[in-house]
Amino acid sequence: MRPITVVWGVGNEMMGDDAAGIYAAELVRSKKIPWIRVFLCGTLPENYISPLEKISPGTLLIIDAADMGIKPGEIRLLKTGEIGEAAFSTHGIPIGVLLAPFEPGLRVRILAIQPLGTRLGDEISQPVRIAAEKTAGAVCDRSWGNFPQLQRENLSPR
Repeated sequence: MRPITVVWGVGNEMMGDDAAGIYAAELVRSKKIPWIRVFLCGTLPENYISPLEKISPGTLLIIDAADMGIKPGEIRLLKTGEIGEAAFSTHGIPIGVLLAPFEPGLRVRILAIQPLGTRLGDEISQPVRIAAEKTAGAVCDRSWGNFPQLQRENLSPR
């Protein structure tokens, strides 16, 4: 039997592309894969700590929109220590702080999707919708680890 993977869909459905994490998580949930538990966290992932403690999964995948300064719809795989390099707009408690008590026993990865726009009332843009669908597929077939990591800019002195 495979270890349980928990998926947190994070974002705000009223803010355009910020809904990418929720949309992707809904797609994963619709597949009803026995080793995946999906939670639609919205803007309050901290409310899902208790179920995380009860399930005690091997992996937590967080799907969220994040401004990483890359092309809209691009997907990056982040570890909690790399979160400072991307701007997550809708949650108050930083994910690294929220999940610190669970590490190192829990493998936490963030599947971050670069938004195009996050204006109130907008729909998810086409490139972000496609990226969310690709992310959901990768979670379901366990290929999510193949997404590229966020590369730092060359920070050497000029």
